[in-house]
Amino acid sequence: MDLIGELVLVRNRIKRLGATPGVAIGELRKTFSELDVITSGLQAQVTRMRMQPIRRLFAKFPKLARDTARKLGKQVEVERIGEDTELDKTLVEALGDPLMHMVRNAVDHGLETPGARIAAGKPACGRIVLSAEQAGGQIVVTVSDDGAGMNADRLRAKALERGLIGEAEAARMTREECLQLVFLPGFSTKEQISDLSGRGVGMDVVRSNIVALGGVVAIESEPGRGSTIRIRLPLTLAIQPVLMIERASRLFALPLQAVQDVFTLDASLVGASDDGWERVPYRDHSLRLLRLARWTGDEHDGEREHVVVVNIGSERYGLIAGSVRGREEIVVKPLGRLLKGLSGIAGGTVTSEGRVALIVELPGLLAAYERDLSRTR
Repeated sequence: MDLIGELVLVRNRIKRLGATPGVAIGELRKTFSELDVITSGLQAQVTRMRMQPIRRLFAKFPKLARDTARKLGKQVEVERIGEDTELDKTLVEALGDPLMHMVRNAVDHGLETPGARIAAGKPACGRIVLSAEQAGGQIVVTVSDDGAGMNADRLRAKALERGLIGEAEAARMTREECLQLVFLPGFSTKEQISDLSGRGVGMDVVRSNIVALGGVVAIESEPGRGSTIRIRLPLTLAIQPVLMIERASRLFALPLQAVQDVFTLDASLVGASDDGWERVPYRDHSLRLLRLARWTGDEHDGEREHVVVVNIGSERYGLIAGSVRGREEIVVKPLGRLLKGLSGIAGGTVTSEGRVALIVELPGLLAAYERDLSRTR
């Protein structure tokens, strides 16, 4: 209530200044500075009120894992780490289904039978670890198992068999890229549908749900040692820090946690590689380039171009934009019916200037870009 009282006082002062002729700029700046402090305090208080520990969500999964293991003739124990980690209550509610599917998958696809584990020199009882931590303004949630791990060659072969990738693309894929194939719609290594993993909810849906929350998801795996699925999410969904960029008079907002660097593009250094990607030298390696103009269908209008270095999964890419307008905190607005589900767009916002900006969903943008590349090769 103290902050509300201060807000009313500042509002009254602004009304008075608006009715006073010849108001000094310094007085206005001082008043707006006080308003900024108050609104920041209110934002922090509201955010704290929305925060909930992840404990209640994690508590559901040991029984789920044991029941699933029992049906499959397996054994499992579940360890929970960081249960007091707090995150936005909307995130807690929305994470339920994705985590449930990931735990089921860990038992069904990941953990071996007791006999197979003993033969491999492991304890008969498999282990799943659920963990949560706050790191750098984000929440990191992981689901790990000590099972058989993923075979990158088998994943590649299965994706080829199902027509999800072409032979040329498969030949170029790194081991890390092969692991991410599990997120493709229609991908599965199971030959038969079961009542556990064959319920129509695949890892592509898990990824879509996480992306809709403003997060990213990635897989790490070692054959024989197990797999880890790592989810990174913003602390709160209501307000997010972004980098505003502009292209052909259109505004786009990039999640700030994904942005690593910005530099001016020297067009003479851009070259094409055998895989169809444009690349530009960056520090001690080269960056694959994503052109906003190609995605939006705009022609290059001669404006000076910049490269925004972004992390997408475990890889870095260079997103080519026109101008970089700087950092801003935005209020996230859902998309309307016509734009909902559009690949590469996570939502919208209204800027401090009253303009509409689209919030870029980087994994979706990359997927759309790769589909476009494959059609033009």
